Amino acid sequence: MEQVNAATFRHQKIIGGSRVLGDASLSRCTCVGSGIAQFDDPGFGLVVQGVEARRCRLDNCSAHGVLFRDVLVEDLSVAGGLHLEACVFERVTLRGNIRGRVMTTPPNYALAEEVQKSFTAAMRAIYQEVEWALDIREAKFSDADFYYVPGELIRRDEETQFLLRRESFSRVDLSELPVYAGIAAGRFEVSPWDSIVAVAPRRSKNFDQWVSELSELRRMGLAE
Repeated sequence: MEQVNAATFRHQKIIGGSRVLGDASLSRCTCVGSGIAQFDDPGFGLVVQGVEARRCRLDNCSAHGVLFRDVLVEDLSVAGGLHLEACVFERVTLRGNIRGRVMTTPPNYALAEEVQKSFTAAMRAIYQEVEWALDIREAKFSDADFYYVPGELIRRDEETQFLLRRESFSRVDLSELPVYAGIAAGRFEVSPWDSIVAVAPRRSKNFDQWVSELSELRRMGLAE
């Protein structure tokens, strides 16, 4: 495994192609204005696997259409938000302090509608064969949203990370729910999955309100 320590990568772009990247251990590395993406391969031939990243920093970085497999991320700082568009996860662990906003999101809306549908269909097929996608039990987030990963495939801390099921909200008026609870349940409008995990981020100044409102959903029988 290649060892990379305290390196800085600026404006590095890995675009397209069927390739497997990884087998690397990164420590205290920084990526600025960089990204890895492919927009025309719903088969997810662009793979990042066998990577360990500790105490690294991402500044205005992004990913699209990547399959992340056997990845460990520990103590990550994110500036400018990290949107993981149309990405698939298999045995990916996030732990430690995760500073900044991290989101899993749909295929890029600039793509043709049929291409977006192809990506989502491929994600469904891959996740049918995945034992677990994400392990976030030991992660302390500042701001996190994983609505584009099947909730049942996420290993979670049940005290602060809540499993929601679409069917539970079929007859619920979301406007009558507390603010944060309504936001979390509203993700089903844009998620293709029948379950999602809503995170109360421990590092957020609004943590107490998040966990209280999501706990209320649990008391109402709307969350697990």
